[in-house]
Amino acid sequence: MKAVINFSFAVCLLLLFGCKSFKEIEITGFKGFKVNKIDMKGIDADVMLGIKNPNTTGFSIYRSEFDVTYNGVFLGKARSAKRVHISPNTEKTYAFTLRSDFKNVNLVDIMKLVNGGGNGMVQVTGNLKAGKFYLRKKFPVDVKERARLH
Repeated sequence: MKAVINFSFAVCLLLLFGCKSFKEIEITGFKGFKVNKIDMKGIDADVMLGIKNPNTTGFSIYRSEFDVTYNGVFLGKARSAKRVHISPNTEKTYAFTLRSDFKNVNLVDIMKLVNGGGNGMVQVTGNLKAGKFYLRKKFPVDVKERARLH
């Protein structure tokens, strides 16, 4: 009996969402880079990305991670802390937390970052995982923009 109910539920979901055409979620760009803590041991920062949902249905952003590079120096992986709901037909800025140690970074690059970093090129690459119910999709992210470490 339980299998019949699950099958009926799956068929209803397919009929309900199968006929709609979904537009892809858009990454509208890099919106900011806020350094919470930086020292010789590592970095703790927030990477802000603009995400636009052009659909009439809301989605959720699931735990995703991105590689973050600043002026050619790999800073580490930025991760979303939890699942976040994206409302329909909206564009908002979402923060991804970057926590990394400087194991594989040379001392000169660390000193540049610690002393303010200046105005440099930030590159964020990876996949954004979004979806609704059991329908999930990965959206490629490759954003490269000038930014200042604050």
